[in-house]
Amino acid sequence: MMPVRSPPSRRQLVVATVAALVAVALAALGTLDSWARREVDAALGRALLAFALARGLNGVISVVQGTQVALEPGGLGVTLTPGEILDPVNDLVEQFSTVMLVASASLGLQKLLLGISAWWPLTLLMALALAGWIALAWRGGGDSRARQWLRALAVVLLALRFAVPLAALTSEAAYRLFLAPEFEASTSQLEGARSGLAERADAAAQAAQPTPDESLLDRANRWLAETRETLDLKARLADLQQIAADTTRNVIDLIAVFVLQSVLFPLAFAWVAWRALTRWLPRSLA
Repeated sequence: MMPVRSPPSRRQLVVATVAALVAVALAALGTLDSWARREVDAALGRALLAFALARGLNGVISVVQGTQVALEPGGLGVTLTPGEILDPVNDLVEQFSTVMLVASASLGLQKLLLGISAWWPLTLLMALALAGWIALAWRGGGDSRARQWLRALAVVLLALRFAVPLAALTSEAAYRLFLAPEFEASTSQLEGARSGLAERADAAAQAAQPTPDESLLDRANRWLAETRETLDLKARLADLQQIAADTTRNVIDLIAVFVLQSVLFPLAFAWVAWRALTRWLPRSLA
């Protein structure tokens, strides 16, 4: 035999009525939508910045590889080949740019869904369903089947209306709380790596091309300088290995940041919101 539930108390009815009015007001005013849109725009800006950084780093690494491999250390038969060190990093950076493109697309999709969830007919239907549900609950008795249908419809419409804005806001809040320092540190170090590699490429290109008015003595001095510099292979390779290791670590950290923020956090918070609505609201006026 099914247990008979007691009718909702007056206090429960007041709380539910106030919550419904707040939900309708937030949906009509679009306050949450504006906040969520601003946060998604900020996240999208970071994703596009990281994508541009990845493409720039990829180009600089390619230039450094080509320039450095072409240099011969003064004809002494020793060739520095940093491409073997930078090749895996370059492949990882290319994959990172693909991940950032996917993350940007995901954030762009969230922005589109924000516009869909703010569609005024959806807000109107939600308000009507809540009003009918609350009215039947205050009246008491009546057709419980109609009240159950209105309750289920109100729950679905509430989820459709607020799941995306709340997911965007909570995802951005989690980013600021846990991921922002990692993002700032990683992007700053990647910017430094790109600048350092660009300087190396420029210096190597200038050293490889003699100036038209270069005298024989100048050429001899440049030859000796290049020979001393290139013979120190251990230090140069160690420098490139350190850049490769740091770049790899920073790229992996950024991949984790954007996968969490643009994919996992929104899905997790949308699921939590749906579970909360389907469990708490039916019990409040069952």
